[in-house]
Amino acid sequence: MAASGFLGLAGNGGVVALMRVLAFGDVHAPEYLPLLSRSLRSLELRGVELVLVAGDVVAKGGWRACGGVAGLLGELLPGVPVVAVFGNEDYAEVRGRMREACSAFTWLDDEAVELELPSGRVVVVGTTGALDRPTRWQERHVPGVREVYRARLERVEQLLRAHAGRGLTVLLTHYPPRCRTLEGEREEYWPEMSSTGLRSLVERYQPDAVVHGHLHMSRVHRDFIGSTPVYNVSLPAVGGATLLELQRRGLLGFLQP
Repeated sequence: MAASGFLGLAGNGGVVALMRVLAFGDVHAPEYLPLLSRSLRSLELRGVELVLVAGDVVAKGGWRACGGVAGLLGELLPGVPVVAVFGNEDYAEVRGRMREACSAFTWLDDEAVELELPSGRVVVVGTTGALDRPTRWQERHVPGVREVYRARLERVEQLLRAHAGRGLTVLLTHYPPRCRTLEGEREEYWPEMSSTGLRSLVERYQPDAVVHGHLHMSRVHRDFIGSTPVYNVSLPAVGGATLLELQRRGLLGFLQP
């Protein structure tokens, strides 16, 4: 499934090249690994410069299944850089093992990376994200979870500020900012599925795109926060991986279709 690109103008008046990006989340491997495989084999992958993985790579901490995802990408997109974040089922205690099993991935855990790609420089700020209200399970099992989310938002803000203007900027997060991509999920649970704090950061810093997962029942797969497009790339929601054509936005660019 392909999503629309956005036309923007560079600061020197020239058109910035489109960057072709493959994105997906919520493989919950091995559960949705066959869906990912079918989807990738049906897409035109020529020209893809970057892969973004929006968390929940494995199911319930089963770190060994990460290797299946890495193997599939290595087969179909050899040499293409993969940037990934952890989701809530990529349990904290197995993340070291996941880094080893998928060592070709660049894992971001409240971190940023700058990559020089054929279409130009891209900055990816990566995080699991935050929730407005921790789930009951998190309240019982994650010590100081509210403080974890508060500190994470502070760190994401630092990263967005530090990397502003350094290239096409993508916020890659598992938990979404509050927006219309939540439609389809039960509204009373939106505070346990998303973050208004993260939305405020997107409004303030206006990255070129936000890519998230987590929302399996979403019916709206793209929204805008201000002029920033927000994509839900959860495999079970979208029905496959998502192809994006991203572009650094300029003041004279067309920001919405």
